[in-house]
Amino acid sequence: MPRHGDSSMADDDIVGLVLARGGSKGIMGKNLAFLDGKPLLQRCLEVMLKAQCFSSVWVSTNDANVAECARQCRAEVHHRAPYTATDDASSLLAVQEFLHHHPEVSVVCLVQCTSPFLRPEYLVAGVNRLRADHLDSVFSVTRRHLLRWSEGNPTDALNFDPQHRPRRQDWSGELCENGMFYIARFELVMRGLLQGKSCGYVEIPVEDSLEIDTSVDLIVAQAMLSRQAAGKADAWQETI
Repeated sequence: MPRHGDSSMADDDIVGLVLARGGSKGIMGKNLAFLDGKPLLQRCLEVMLKAQCFSSVWVSTNDANVAECARQCRAEVHHRAPYTATDDASSLLAVQEFLHHHPEVSVVCLVQCTSPFLRPEYLVAGVNRLRADHLDSVFSVTRRHLLRWSEGNPTDALNFDPQHRPRRQDWSGELCENGMFYIARFELVMRGLLQGKSCGYVEIPVEDSLEIDTSVDLIVAQAMLSRQAAGKADAWQETI
């Protein structure tokens, strides 16, 4: 059994976890919404299993259809408690409830199935970073070049000097959470955190950071996938 609190442990029990409740305000049945012929949940689970960096892959859900999809994808199913599946319940609460029933877990990787451009190498990089640097948490970020302003009248520049507006090529930008995944040790989550004092990140390209939150996002993601497929087809034609 893993020794919680010992950051030198072998981390033999790192599990992948997807939270996929039945309700959704943005898109009805969002977790099972089809993209490029597959439900979002299936696309996510296939990537997680392909990464081969987890001792097991789980789906926490309160929905029978989601559970069936998970089983068909060879994932384990955790029957999520009702109090963790409300509109107001946080993801952290649901992860804590899962770990309460699975105290053998050393590290949990919470993966967002509404990040359709998740890749196995991103997950592997996160797990490797946690182990190699002896961190308590690792999460995914995207570099953004956004000039931010405060609310109110008058408004103030927050991250730049208006008299010296930075050009994109002269500014490294800012790292922003993109929600694709969060890897955290058992004891950290049970203390109420997904990111601790000793945390690292995996930088995800902007083009892979789209999150499906509305029906428009689904349309955009499908267009991106279709364009990628067309590009691969053109490259293949050039080789023959």
